[in-house]
Amino acid sequence: MGKLVVVKGDPVRGTDTHNVSGQATNPAPPPPPTVPYAGVADFQYDGAVTGKLSDFVRIGGVPVALVSSRSALNPGEDAPPAGKHSGPQGTNFVPPTPVPVASTLSITDAPLGTGAPNAGAGSAVLTVGGVKVLLDADKIDTCSGVGKTADSTVTAQGQDFVTAD
Repeated sequence: MGKLVVVKGDPVRGTDTHNVSGQATNPAPPPPPTVPYAGVADFQYDGAVTGKLSDFVRIGGVPVALVSSRSALNPGEDAPPAGKHSGPQGTNFVPPTPVPVASTLSITDAPLGTGAPNAGAGSAVLTVGGVKVLLDADKIDTCSGVGKTADSTVTAQGQDFVTAD
């Protein structure tokens, strides 16, 4: 059975790993109370398919996503301190000690927020202008700063009647 075709605005979610720096609790007092910290951490990617969509094919008036399309973080997701894709929201720190002080952390690699379909994404049979169409559950290479691929997934939600293999 086929999978739903992805269209503009369909969500892209996953986890990226980024380089971070800031301060950590000093493991060997006396003062100072903090020491410099540099490492990597995981961050939630909560975005949508937003760019480089088909300008020729639409489903229900919405442009179809292709393997050349791009995703972007939802507004505010990369804004500290509450944005899920900002330094203070990191998890799974490596190294775990000294313990990072979350409020001081920032992501040091760029660009943040962009994503592109993984090399294995796209329909085996449906193309637009010779470019494969994105399908539900295709993997997206989002903005991981350490070269991690296929770290996010797109979910078809913008239309529910056109499928392909």
